Amino acid sequence: MRRALLFSSPDEVYAITGAAHRFLAADQPAEIDAPCRVLIEPEGRNTLPAIVYGMTAILEECGDDTVAVLSSDQFVEAGDAYAAAFRAAERLAQDRLVTFGIAPTSPHTGYGYTRPGEPLPGGYAVGAFVEKPDLSTAERYMREGYLWNSGMFLFRAALFLEECRRLAPEVEEAYAQTPKISVDYGIMERTDRAAVVPLACPWSDVGSFDALYRLSEKDDAGNAVRGEYIGIDGRNNLVVSDRLVATIGLSDLAVVDTARRPSRLPEGPGPGSARS
Repeated sequence: MRRALLFSSPDEVYAITGAAHRFLAADQPAEIDAPCRVLIEPEGRNTLPAIVYGMTAILEECGDDTVAVLSSDQFVEAGDAYAAAFRAAERLAQDRLVTFGIAPTSPHTGYGYTRPGEPLPGGYAVGAFVEKPDLSTAERYMREGYLWNSGMFLFRAALFLEECRRLAPEVEEAYAQTPKISVDYGIMERTDRAAVVPLACPWSDVGSFDALYRLSEKDDAGNAVRGEYIGIDGRNNLVVSDRLVATIGLSDLAVVDTARRPSRLPEGPGPGSARS
């Protein structure tokens, strides 16, 4: 929400969520005195149907505005560089579907990549948009100047829906019957109207325990703790729990105490990318 408020007022922000998170989506913006409009998906069908749902509502209620699509579950250091990138992208977004690219810091196999192509005012045409490569391909992408796809977009609502009707017309059929498909696979890899704007700020999609560990504050033993924790002879652990967790002699683990049962996930060194 704070990222959206860098270039919008609260009444211009739409939160798209499922029924299970509708109260959270309403309460969190209200906590910073920025209540927004909440759109509840009839059914979770991945990112493309969700964005189509949002763009349809915005087009009907606000007209053909330029819209930023921001993921709520990312870490982004939204400073001056962040705001400048979106300002630079606004002109491109009049006739392009703009994505924002992060310079890779490692050959990550869990992110989509974008290869910048022909230079455009404020950015580049997309030379190639590819999803989640294997390690050797990711290493090649780093050498060749590919960017991580941040999952943030900027485009006109009508233009996006036009491309959706052209490339994924089935998504505008009955919502529950639409395929579960991401916007990356459904549109961005296939459109010839994509552009990319480099975004020079710290970013993570927080898609793994390894990412959560890196972003968390740590004690002197390298333990990242969310909750109550007593650790003896242990280092570099990630502990997430609503109740007290105690370990003896355990290191390089992710310990997650869920409502169902606690999980101990061996990794190393430091928590890795396993999920509970």
